[in-house]
Amino acid sequence: MPLSELLRISLVCAAALVALFSGSIIGSLLIAPDALAPDYPRAIRERYGTQSARGKRAAAVAGGVNLLAFIVVPVAGVHALHRDTDGTLGFWPPFTLGTICFLAITLFDLLVLDWWLFCTVQPRFMVLPGTQGMPEYRDYGFHVRVLLPRPVPWPLLAIPGYGAAVGTIACLAEAVTG
Repeated sequence: MPLSELLRISLVCAAALVALFSGSIIGSLLIAPDALAPDYPRAIRERYGTQSARGKRAAAVAGGVNLLAFIVVPVAGVHALHRDTDGTLGFWPPFTLGTICFLAITLFDLLVLDWWLFCTVQPRFMVLPGTQGMPEYRDYGFHVRVLLPRPVPWPLLAIPGYGAAVGTIACLAEAVTG
């Protein structure tokens, strides 16, 4: 398989995953402004108070949508890779697809959803009632600390980890289906 074809399919899948992820996040916040309250900086959470039942339900639905997207999109991507390959795929093309998808989500979440929307634009649907104007909304470093926790930066390790999962499952599927 040519590298250009692998990258094309991977980027299409990454765009689909980013769209589904972003839609579920923004949709949950439009339904319940406190859907993601447990992920907000501590001072904002403390001032806001307890997450509502509606917020918990919206977060659960968004989590389910994201889980489904994280399964369906790479399956479709591996199928597309397989369609364009003679013989077996092996580990590396699906690994590359999964890694590019998760890297795209991570970067989009940090740069667009967290830094641009949450910290800079601060749309009403992202600002919890009673917390308007708090300086923690402009804490760009908070989002980096979440991405790089100490001592183990597990969110960054999840990028190749997701790729490894996609690659391994694709190899196992090929072995079983022969």
